[in-house]
Amino acid sequence: MADALQSVTNSVFEELQRSVKTPTKALGKDEFLKLLTYQLKAQNPLKPQDGQQFAAQLAQFSSLEQLTNINKQLEAQVNNFKLLSQTVANGNAPSYIGKTVKAGADSLSFDGTKPAQFGYTLATNASTVKIEIKNSGGAVVRTIDVPTSEMRSGEHKLSWDGKDQNGVTVPSGQYAVSVTAKDGAGQLVDARSFAFGMITAVRFKQEGTMMVVGGIEIPMSEIEDISM
Repeated sequence: MADALQSVTNSVFEELQRSVKTPTKALGKDEFLKLLTYQLKAQNPLKPQDGQQFAAQLAQFSSLEQLTNINKQLEAQVNNFKLLSQTVANGNAPSYIGKTVKAGADSLSFDGTKPAQFGYTLATNASTVKIEIKNSGGAVVRTIDVPTSEMRSGEHKLSWDGKDQNGVTVPSGQYAVSVTAKDGAGQLVDARSFAFGMITAVRFKQEGTMMVVGGIEIPMSEIEDISM
């Protein structure tokens, strides 16, 4: 009898493997019911399996089904909440135009004439701070060694005149900013750049709501501070 049951079980799994392109180790609801049906068909009427074990299997399956349904409902509620939050945020976004904001950003925009404003934050005091401005090709166009007074922990704001290392004005466009800070022992200090300025436009894109600050698109979720 055991051999017959094993044979039936093997045939079920072979059939499942043929119907699924990528076999999986997880036993789903449909597979469980099919396997259970074959198990009952192959069972010896004169020596039925333990009823308690059968009942336990059904109870476990029922619990699994309920947990699966609850999980799906929770996922649906989370998605609905995200959609509602995004809708509310998009409705309020235009009211931020004209306000000054600060947001983490590793780039800046140079319009060809006006100095570009940006800033950086140091987690602790540093002994050296080097700022590199790179073009779209990754080449460094300007290296700025900041003065000692700008190496204390906290926020620091700077402006770039748009000139390269030779004093030549670079073309307008977006440029990457990287900040490297080290302490007296030569160890790296946690440093990050940020953008600040007035919101001039709000753009709704597939990837989310974007605030335009100084010509740079900044995700609304990256905004750290908003002031009048």
